Amino acid sequence: MKFSTRAMTCLPPALITLLVLTASCSIPPQARPADRNPLAPDPLSRQPASYYEAQLAELPLRIKSYDLTGVQRRQPVVVRELHVIHDDVRDEILVIDADHEANHMWSIDAYDFTLHWKTMIEKRVNYDPLPSGHYIHLMNSDGEYQGYDRVSSPREGESRLVSMGRFEGDIFPSAPPASNDTHVFVAATNSNSMRGLSMINNARGEGAETWTFPTVGAGVTEQFMQINLKPAADRETVAFVNNNNHLYMVDAQSGEFRANPDLRGNSRTPPTIKDDLVFVGSDSGQLFAWQKSGDSAWILTCDGLPYGDIFVEDRWVFVHTLELYDEEVATEDGKSTYLRAAVRPGKFCAYRYEIIDIENDRPVYNLIDGDPSTPWKVDPIWTLPDEGQQMLMIHDDRAYVLYEQREEFLNEREKAKLRDEGRIVRKEDELRTVSRQLRVLDLNTGNLLRPEWNLNLMDFAFVSGSMEERDRAIYLATKDGYIFKVYGKNKGVGGGK
Repeated sequence: MKFSTRAMTCLPPALITLLVLTASCSIPPQARPADRNPLAPDPLSRQPASYYEAQLAELPLRIKSYDLTGVQRRQPVVVRELHVIHDDVRDEILVIDADHEANHMWSIDAYDFTLHWKTMIEKRVNYDPLPSGHYIHLMNSDGEYQGYDRVSSPREGESRLVSMGRFEGDIFPSAPPASNDTHVFVAATNSNSMRGLSMINNARGEGAETWTFPTVGAGVTEQFMQINLKPAADRETVAFVNNNNHLYMVDAQSGEFRANPDLRGNSRTPPTIKDDLVFVGSDSGQLFAWQKSGDSAWILTCDGLPYGDIFVEDRWVFVHTLELYDEEVATEDGKSTYLRAAVRPGKFCAYRYEIIDIENDRPVYNLIDGDPSTPWKVDPIWTLPDEGQQMLMIHDDRAYVLYEQREEFLNEREKAKLRDEGRIVRKEDELRTVSRQLRVLDLNTGNLLRPEWNLNLMDFAFVSGSMEERDRAIYLATKDGYIFKVYGKNKGVGGGK
């Protein structure tokens, strides 16, 4: 709509105002800032696999790849999640995609990269998949679950959904759940308890093997409070931290009480089970290794407060610590200041321990001192500044470490819109990746081994390490539908065929 200046001057002021408003309304909708999509669009085209393989070629590892799209489709399969599962049933890669407002879950063999099955799922959830014997469960923070057949022969084009609902109708998790090959373990907000839901007879968590801890006479004398950290589980034991500053270890099959050692403070580390030991940290500034009986294997005093996931492999222990400092804070009237205790990222620490076998007696656990010149404390073997790095794998005296920086970039209105569209389900969906690097370090010193072993992984949207002796590998996925595995020689069946 165009008007000459001369014609406009001849019109009444009220009519000029109306014409200006009408013209402004003709701006195309896509030009309005409010309609922008703050997330990067899903890929509509794709790179060849060789483009990504070239970026991994410098690693001293072999490479496998799997193309979710296959040879039939030109449009990429858009990857939303990558998960790697190791258990007694099989080792597999689980991929969740986005496909025309629907989601599928794929199961791919971790070694020969054959497809076990692909099934449509009801919806994505904000907790990791829970493998349990014949089933894979997806569960969200509302306690809703979907159970999928994991091991039966393929049924092309059919859903593998075998159950869905809410476990017993009253379980709202207070922390991410865990599982083993017989049970799903859920910290229940409703009753401040740990629930062991049986998957032995069906996929609905029902049966005589389902249990609740604590119960009357369970051996717990202290007040039992909420569980806010993910439990750790193997076939024998479930270990979890309660907000009463105790670590609890109970029988995974029955929920029977085993031990409840005092952590002497709040914990910021989900427990980890490895070598029949349970590892957990405490705000007492200590890192503990407990035997499943409740006996102490060793106690380590850290230079800071342990936090985050603890990585344990080959009797190496990697943990992040927070540094305590005095923060200057202004008073409410702004006329003066005072000091209060605060924390900030401190160090990324590498420790080692050994197990000494004693004939006709229990083994002895011993920490290795990284600096014998200070005999009054056990020092780490090496430390690095805490940059949020994540240990992915140990192999051939090399440590493969992921350095990743993410940031918040969405406002609450944008988050709500993207949740309605299904683009945001998990916390990591809300974050934007600023940098993603893989560094290969000397396991004994923490130093970068070669300049070229500092790889830019920004083209790989998902990176996951394997903390398993039989499968020393790093799994990667691109958003446009490729799965990669970089691996070395392993003692077990790992590493591919």
